[in-house]
Amino acid sequence: MTQDFKDLVNYYHAKKIEGMDFSQIRKEMKDKGVDENTIKSVVREIDNKILAGDVKKSGKLDARQLRLIGWALMIVGGVATLGLYLKWFDLKGYHFLAYGPVIAGYLMIVAARRAQKKIS
Repeated sequence: MTQDFKDLVNYYHAKKIEGMDFSQIRKEMKDKGVDENTIKSVVREIDNKILAGDVKKSGKLDARQLRLIGWALMIVGGVATLGLYLKWFDLKGYHFLAYGPVIAGYLMIVAARRAQKKIS
């Protein structure tokens, strides 16, 4: 029975991800002769899986995204610093060094490497 339950959950979870509504899932299981308690349990388990998946996705950036953002920050900060030093940009007597984005970008790249090592 537990294998049948897991099969039902996995099958209808895939259907739900494809866009099938819970009312359609209930109707299809009822037409197949599944009892009401099992239908409720399957729907509850599918809902729990969907909610758990949404919570995991909205959390952190993956290592690749973190690395790309880090490189972008380093490049933008470096170009801004170099451009101001070489007078590519005229700030009318103000001096501005963009070390912050360079350092933040480097730290993001290091964090991405650590996250990648942790996954491996």
